[in-house]
Amino acid sequence: MSETNDASWLTQEAYDRLADELEYLLTIARGNIAKRIQEAREEGDLKENGGYHAAKEEQGKIESRINRLEEILATAQVGEAPNAAGIVQQGLVISVE
Repeated sequence: MSETNDASWLTQEAYDRLADELEYLLTIARGNIAKRIQEAREEGDLKENGGYHAAKEEQGKIESRINRLEEILATAQVGEAPNAAGIVQQGLVISVE
């Protein structure tokens, strides 16, 4: 496959929005969830600690989103996708006449 087929085409606005979300998740959300997990651990028995299990599940979702955003941004091409007549790809806006 060529580089254009592997790339995620994003507008500058979309790229910036995803980069901002990634920065938030890496700096604020990770710290908040780590604090929640620590507080839940301090409550004692982890087997029946609903707060701990909920926080660990949330941590998994955050880490998954971080990985996905890093993947998208690493392969992103900013600008307009090249004109490939007759080919529709994910993320493109089309109009049917």
